[in-house]
Amino acid sequence: MPDARTTSPSKRWFKQNGRPTSEFTEARDQLNDWCSWFAREGNQALFREKFLFLGDRYLDRPLEPQYVLIYGRESEFKVGGGHGNPNALRYKRDQQRGGNETFMTFDALRPRYDHSRSMTLTMTSQGPELFAFSPVYGTSAFVGAGALLLGDPDGALARSAMMSEARRTYLSKRWRYWQDHTRKSTDPNERYVRSIGVE
Repeated sequence: MPDARTTSPSKRWFKQNGRPTSEFTEARDQLNDWCSWFAREGNQALFREKFLFLGDRYLDRPLEPQYVLIYGRESEFKVGGGHGNPNALRYKRDQQRGGNETFMTFDALRPRYDHSRSMTLTMTSQGPELFAFSPVYGTSAFVGAGALLLGDPDGALARSAMMSEARRTYLSKRWRYWQDHTRKSTDPNERYVRSIGVE
C-alpha cells in the first residue's frame, strides 16, 4: 500500500510569488498515490479484507475512498501570513482538490466530540489490534461485538492522550462489562434494552 508520510506544520502551501511550494506539490501527490492504488484491480478487495473487519454485511456496497491532506497552517491564508492576497490563494488551493479529497491545516486537529466512538487500530497478521482511543471515547451497548473481537483495551487506553487515569479505569471496566454482556447474549430470543448515547 502507499506510504502515509507525515509533514511538518511549518511547511507552506505557496511561495511569495503565488506558485505552489515543492513540499506542497509532493504532499499533494501522496493523494494521487493512494488514488491510483485503489484504482488497481484487486486492491479494493484487499483493503476490505485487511481493514473492514466488521464489514461482512457491507460487502455488496461500493467502496468510495475519501482522501485527506493535512498540511501547513491556517495563518498562511490570513492577513500577515506572507501573501498579498491570501483569499485568492486559498481559493486557488481549494480548486486543486478532487471531489473525494479534503484539504485541512494542522490547526484543525483538535478533539471532536462527535468522535466519541473513534479508536485507532493496528493491523497485524492475527487481525486488528487496539492502539489508542479518542480522548472523548465513550462506551455503549453498541461496542459489544467489537470489544469481543479486539480484546483487552488496557494497552490502548494507556497510550490514549488527554485522558485521565480515572477515565481510563472507568472505560476499561465498561469495555469489559459490554464484552461479558455480549458473550451472555447468545440466545437470539433474548431481548434487552440498548442504551442511548455513550457512557
